[in-house]
Amino acid sequence: MQEKDVTEKMLEKYNDVFADILNVLLFGGRNVVDEDILTDALPMSMLKIDGRVRSQERDVAKYWRKNKINVALFGLENQTIANKIMPLRVFGYDGAEYVKQSRKENIDKAKYPVITLVLYLR
Repeated sequence: MQEKDVTEKMLEKYNDVFADILNVLLFGGRNVVDEDILTDALPMSMLKIDGRVRSQERDVAKYWRKNKINVALFGLENQTIANKIMPLRVFGYDGAEYVKQSRKENIDKAKYPVITLVLYLR
């Protein structure tokens, strides 16, 4: 199972594949997100829960950028079976990015949406 997950992540890291997934699932197949303006985002973030710092890692994350401005952060999560806590994991990933955007050093920077898609693959 682990080998399959690694293979999926490796394939999705290619900008053309990532853009195709977004364009099909979010934009009805229209070429809205161009592969040339996607940049890799760090998949790891940190959360403080119950006084302890915990790390979490997305499968794949990319910024959609235009004119050096982030338009959105897209995340992809791969699953083979339904997981009841997956929505909570996605909230954690997305929430960590929104916290990052709201930090004092980023207060004057433009804010952008965070969109995570969960792909159920067999």
